[in-house]
Amino acid sequence: MSEHFRVVPDELRGYSELLKRNSEHFLAIRDYAEEKGGDTSGFTGVLSLLHPAVTGVANLYGMTLEFANERLTKVAASLEAAAGGYERADRTGQQRADEIHTMLESARAVPGGNA
Repeated sequence: MSEHFRVVPDELRGYSELLKRNSEHFLAIRDYAEEKGGDTSGFTGVLSLLHPAVTGVANLYGMTLEFANERLTKVAASLEAAAGGYERADRTGQQRADEIHTMLESARAVPGGNA
């Protein structure tokens, strides 16, 4: 069962950069949510009882966005590593093909070889 596919390492690196940029947006959203969404400065009277709940939810939301940032960053790093792996495999395959080609050429040059 052979599958044929083509991988372009530069495209993997491009996707990696896209993921890195997108992961930074999670941090910007986190900062905004913690600053604006967790703002309890106007809570007075009975509303002041909600202060810990609002702060807790804002912190939980921030931690979730930070987790998403970390995961996207790890996927980006994995894509970079995969691109390098594909390039190494291509170089190795090319070197082997060149060696075989050289051996075939030298066999043809031997008297009695296929000319």
